[in-house]
Amino acid sequence: MNKKGYLSGSVMLVLAAFFWGTTFIAQSNAMDSIGPFTFSAIRSAIAVPLLLILYLAFNRKNSIIPFKKENIAFTLKGGITCGVILFLATNLQNTGLIETSPGEGGFITALYIIMVPIISIFIGKKPSIVVWICAAAGVFGFYLLNMTEQGLSISIWELLVLACALSYSFHIIACEKYGSLIDSILLSCIQFSVVALLSGAFSFLDTVLLGFAPINAELLAKTWFDIVYAAVFSSAIAFTLQIAGQKKVPATAAVLLMSLESVFAVLAAWIINPAENALEPIQVLGCALIFAAICFAQVPFGRKPAALDGE
Repeated sequence: MNKKGYLSGSVMLVLAAFFWGTTFIAQSNAMDSIGPFTFSAIRSAIAVPLLLILYLAFNRKNSIIPFKKENIAFTLKGGITCGVILFLATNLQNTGLIETSPGEGGFITALYIIMVPIISIFIGKKPSIVVWICAAAGVFGFYLLNMTEQGLSISIWELLVLACALSYSFHIIACEKYGSLIDSILLSCIQFSVVALLSGAFSFLDTVLLGFAPINAELLAKTWFDIVYAAVFSSAIAFTLQIAGQKKVPATAAVLLMSLESVFAVLAAWIINPAENALEPIQVLGCALIFAAICFAQVPFGRKPAALDGE
């Protein structure tokens, strides 16, 4: 793999992690007022035209895709597959964040760093021992990051976020499969069209099952910033960066870089509201361990970098 390309891909994934981590605050705030499916539908619907404009701007000569029929079918299959998985992941996460703090939500979601290597085994890939060690160290770091005097407790809301982590694991693998062959912006545009449609179709659950009030102008006025931030930075930008980054970084290494979203989530919560989200020494240790695990995974150790193994 091209080292320059690997570096640029890594930067893209870290930026994506930053936007995802800071979006946990917006998601958590929005869940105080509007339902998870409604939130996903609106943010995705905003992201789609933005992505379409970007696609047309960067692909003027190919604004009408000159694909053969089988290529169009493959593109749609990839976009729909990624979209359905992302629909499940996003709404499981949103629902879990109704009663889960941004920091804990970030920790549980980032458990995909251990799920992806396990799933990769079943599709014929063999992550290196260094990746396994770093993944385990990262999980322990996330545990420390969310340790408080009260410890950790598991609720139904946290289990929903855990299911989200599993869904994101499959999404990362799907992006690696389809993202290398499909334009990053186009794939992102299709997947968010699917998320918007499915989330809109299931938005009745917000009222019927979760007890949220139907969406209205007052609620939109209250949550517009959270919705727009999530739509622009998390949906349109971060997920496109993920697809583009995974063209250059294999999934088993990409998850370590993207797992920084948990660190960014905790730090963002602390910066915005330091009184309620002050970091304890053990949480600082957790941040340091995660960072060390990510750096350690990139060391060659007398052979090609561990992060490049498993290709």
